[in-house]
Amino acid sequence: MGLIGAIAFGAGVLTSTPAHADTCAANTACSTTTTFDVTAGVLDITVPDTADLANDAAPGENAYGQLGAITVNDERASATPTWTASVDMTGTTGFTTAGGDGAGEVIPETSVYYFSGDATATTGDGTFTAGQPGTFTEPPTTPQGQTLAASRTAYGHTGGTGNNSATWNPYITAALALSNVSGQYTGTIAHTVV
Repeated sequence: MGLIGAIAFGAGVLTSTPAHADTCAANTACSTTTTFDVTAGVLDITVPDTADLANDAAPGENAYGQLGAITVNDERASATPTWTASVDMTGTTGFTTAGGDGAGEVIPETSVYYFSGDATATTGDGTFTAGQPGTFTEPPTTPQGQTLAASRTAYGHTGGTGNNSATWNPYITAALALSNVSGQYTGTIAHTVV
């Protein structure tokens, strides 16, 4: 019984012997081909759920403030990691209050301005380009940036390789008409990255 157990144990030892990559004579380099994978992720954009512009205004003046951090993460590990982040209010009625049905209850997207400014942070190589570069002047005596009556470039990246990211905190300015009534105005600003 002990002999059978010894034979079975010996067989187990023989089958667990690792395979050799190569057998080489003394003083000869013995090579092992080694591999691993660089993994690829996705391209995505992160935006705040809600925002409250810090500076309210009276009719005929400019309400303004920062929207909050917008971040594009490009984890595609690409040889050509080009992307463009766009922003718009198209398809909406702009900012409205009290349902937006009465006179003076709408600030149309033609009166809403987007100013991306320079990035607050970037990672990776290549060229990062702001849609509306520079520094926002507070308070804005005139609206700065581009109206959201059409899709606008918020930020973009070209060149380089591998992964990258960019974060910016855009300013929104709403140019109020003299006819606007009092109230809290609400609108939707949408970002997309491709």
